[in-house]
Amino acid sequence: MRISRPKLVISAAALLGLLAVAFSPQLGAHVRNALAALSGADQRWLAVGAAGFGCSFLCTVAAWRAALVAAGGRICPVQAAARIGVGSLVNSFAPARLGDAVKVALCARAIEGPGRIWTTGGVYAGLAAARCLTLAALLVVASATGAMPLWPVFALCAGVGALALVARGSGRLRNHPRIAQVLGAFASLERSPRAIAVILGWTVAMVVARLGATMAAATALGLPHPVLAALLILPALDVAAAFPITPGSLGVGSGAVAVALASRGIGMTQALGVGFAIQALETFVSIVAGTLGGAYLLQPSPAIRRWALRTATIGAAVAMAAVLGVVLDLI
Repeated sequence: MRISRPKLVISAAALLGLLAVAFSPQLGAHVRNALAALSGADQRWLAVGAAGFGCSFLCTVAAWRAALVAAGGRICPVQAAARIGVGSLVNSFAPARLGDAVKVALCARAIEGPGRIWTTGGVYAGLAAARCLTLAALLVVASATGAMPLWPVFALCAGVGALALVARGSGRLRNHPRIAQVLGAFASLERSPRAIAVILGWTVAMVVARLGATMAAATALGLPHPVLAALLILPALDVAAAFPITPGSLGVGSGAVAVALASRGIGMTQALGVGFAIQALETFVSIVAGTLGGAYLLQPSPAIRRWALRTATIGAAVAMAAVLGVVLDLI
């Protein structure tokens, strides 16, 4: 799980480039105004957004656990949340999606037998395929509203179909033991309709939670038509995540959001503010989940584990209280 020197150089160059652009005379004023606008955002809606991203994290954990169980693993929900949380924390501060490698390494302990890292890699591939399918469904909805083009749907479905064909066939690839383990884990998901339904269900719930959180962030910043804005923002964030050249996609994600919104007539300052808010909320959730998960995994003491679980419960209760406060205020 080491980052190669070329990747470090690319990440450092990307960060320097983003800083240069952010403080350039052309864009610097927009960045400063966007950061200033965050202080005037509706705090209650931001709390709702944080709760939504927290629910999205829990749905992701449930999808991981279902996929691991389908591949022959055994892991309790709390252990799964702790391990995925640590990986999310690493993703917030490391480039090249290093946190995903951490997730695979930690979750591989749930599978017994040789080559469990490669088997968990197949689980990761299956989860990525489920995410692609749900993103394709989201793009269909977005294209129906005119917010996004339809052609990415065909590319996503073609990629998932190609992966499924490789997992089912390709005897030559199966002669390689490690590749066979990866493909075997993916094929085990294909052979279980129930597992596919559960994983897709949790993945859809994750996307819906992220959509609601994004709508809340857009509302907090006073963005018009928050539903349409969210249908633009989520695909932009997923595209930015595909190019993890900076730690936590710093600047790349908010920039992609700003470009997507600006293409629909939203002012650059307001668009940047929404991008900053969404990335800040996601990072906050990752830090909380990773910190609690790390404390749970590193300390075998039952008292420490109970403390971590109680802290998470209190945080969830506070988030639900914030959501309830907003709902009552609207009524």
